[in-house]
Order: sequence, then C-alpha cells, then structure tokens
Amino acid sequence: MNLQSWTRTALLIVALSAPVLARDRQELTNWNNLGQLRTGQPIEVIEMNLKRTRGRFVSFSADDLRLSTVTGAVVIPQKNVFRVSLRENSKRMRNVLIGLGVGAAAGLATGAAVDSSFSEDDENIAKMLFLPIGAGLGAAVGAALPRFETLYRAPQRTSAPPIPQP
Repeated sequence: MNLQSWTRTALLIVALSAPVLARDRQELTNWNNLGQLRTGQPIEVIEMNLKRTRGRFVSFSADDLRLSTVTGAVVIPQKNVFRVSLRENSKRMRNVLIGLGVGAAAGLATGAAVDSSFSEDDENIAKMLFLPIGAGLGAAVGAALPRFETLYRAPQRTSAPPIPQP
C-alpha cells in the first residue's frame, strides 16, 4: 500500500466517524440522561462559569441538580449546568491503550511509506523510527481524552447571552 492509499483510508475513516460523533453529541444534550444515576454515585458538575463541583448525586428535577459535597448539600439550577460526568470507572487506561495502538499503527504505516519511497533496499529504518514516535503520540492523546463518562452536556447556544445594561 502506498502513501496515497493510506491517506485515502485515513480520510475515509474520519468521514465515516463524523456522523457517529455528531449523534453522540446530540444525545448528551438530554437532561433526562441524569435519570440513569443512582443516589450516592460520585459525579462532577461543570457550571457555565466553569466552576467545578465534585460530590455524590442526590437527585435532579426539570429545574435543578442536587448533590452532596464534603461541605454540604449543593443545588445547581439546570440553566447553570454545562456538563455532568459520572466519576466512576475511569477510562484513562483504556484511552491510553487505544491511543497507543492507533498511534503505533499510524507510525508503522508512515514508516512503511517512507521506507518504500526513499529506500532502495528493504531496510526498516523509517518503520523503526516512526513506530515508537506514533505510539508515544497516540498514548499521549489517549491520556488527554476525558477520563469519565459524560452524561449531560448543555446544548450549544445559537446566540450570545444578552449583555446587561447599566
């Protein structure tokens, strides 16, 4: 497989994954997703002003979310909630391993393309160089991905909030 074929394959994968990612984003904007939480589960709430609150889920209604923190009970209005994540079952190791595998494969493919383009004999110098670079970059990207499952994310605003007049 030459470099052009690898490029086409990568672009096809990205194009096919875009609708899946868009659908997931749409599903996360449903406030009723919080109904899958059980009382006492650890959650993290990011508010619109980016204030982070960690605690244990108590309940939610159409208007607010209630959780208990080390400092006491907290009630956050639904309109102030940007994101709610379940802080159980960290997915960081899984993300790192997936990134490692994808990065290693991409590095190996890049190395193979470079070896076939520039090397007259069948030396694998580029493969040996690009494989660990790709694996390391992939693992780093995997580690940077969100660790916890997001249950709710506020819908995107279609316009900026009104500016208060003095």
